[in-house]
Amino acid sequence: MTETQYFDLCEKYLKGLCSPEEENMLHTYQRENGLLDLTLSAAEVQRLHETLSNRLNQSIRAQNGKKFNLVWLNWKIVAPIAAVLLLTIYLAVHLFQSDKQKPVLSAKAKPLNEVKDIVAGSANAVLTLSTGESIKLDGSKNGIINNEGSASISKSGNGLVVSARGKSNQPSNELLNKITIPRGGKYDITLPDGTRVWLNSSSSLSFPNTFEGPDRKVMLTGEAYFEVASNKQKPFKVNVDGKQEVEVLGTHFNISSFEEDQNITTTLLEGAVKVNTSKFQTLIKPGEMAINNLKTKPRIVQADLDEVMAWKNDMFIFHNENISSIMKKISRWYDVDVTYEGDMTALNFEGNYSRSKGLKSLLKNISLTDKVRFVMVERRITVIAK
Repeated sequence: MTETQYFDLCEKYLKGLCSPEEENMLHTYQRENGLLDLTLSAAEVQRLHETLSNRLNQSIRAQNGKKFNLVWLNWKIVAPIAAVLLLTIYLAVHLFQSDKQKPVLSAKAKPLNEVKDIVAGSANAVLTLSTGESIKLDGSKNGIINNEGSASISKSGNGLVVSARGKSNQPSNELLNKITIPRGGKYDITLPDGTRVWLNSSSSLSFPNTFEGPDRKVMLTGEAYFEVASNKQKPFKVNVDGKQEVEVLGTHFNISSFEEDQNITTTLLEGAVKVNTSKFQTLIKPGEMAINNLKTKPRIVQADLDEVMAWKNDMFIFHNENISSIMKKISRWYDVDVTYEGDMTALNFEGNYSRSKGLKSLLKNISLTDKVRFVMVERRITVIAK
């Protein structure tokens, strides 16, 4: 419905000429666009009638120099003028009073059906070598990227392969490379020992050119899925933001530790892992998740493996998940900023959605629940509770 059609329908409503279907269309449009209902109390109707009478009399006197009373006029002639004036007064006094009660959306904010779609994320990363050199990986060609020192780093498809060429003259912890995944990106990397790591958006992994010494150490921020190459003589250790260490020999597991989240979650798919903190040591079994709040011993729960691994499998899977948690994932994958209006506490959703599709369709599906609506300005989304 266009603005012109909306105002025409408002005018028809105030004349009492709307059909039930038209009234439903009107109220639906108002809800979708944050407008108040066109419901007037008896006192408001009387006040507006008096105001309308005065304005009409003043207008007629000004043109004809004569004094008229509203009751003398032919209502068929007056009705259209009256409706427009009534609508104008009502909109000015009531519909836009809501501006004082809640934040005002930008004039550029539009409902979903009127905005350009935002495409899904893609293979995109930045590799920072131990020398300090940075290389963008989004559009780079396959082949060797760096062939100096004790390792060769090459690009293959949407991933990196690090191949050890010999022992380093420096300790491995002094030769750390770092792969950083921005919002709207993903990447995978094969480390010198054959371990493969998939990195989610807003994540990074620091790793050496070669794994020397008694163990294999890497540093993670954000979220990653590991398939660790087995080596019983050399444990694989993941330092998670300096807050937790995961120790394994050979296994498949997922770690999620985003800055905006309160917990670090470690989910085991295969093998065995040990979760170490400064105070506690916890063993988890396949199918289990360790939830670490950094204050008490990690809590062990049965994991929903499909939901945990959804991001790696290019899916969103929501099982009774709160809208705030959902929008964090959307923000990272589609590279958008999110704000909220209203109470989001009890707004939970179910559903599956391909991460390869555009954003508009996902938001429209969520809005069909009639719990929230979305408006967008460029790459900024406002979630509004109904």
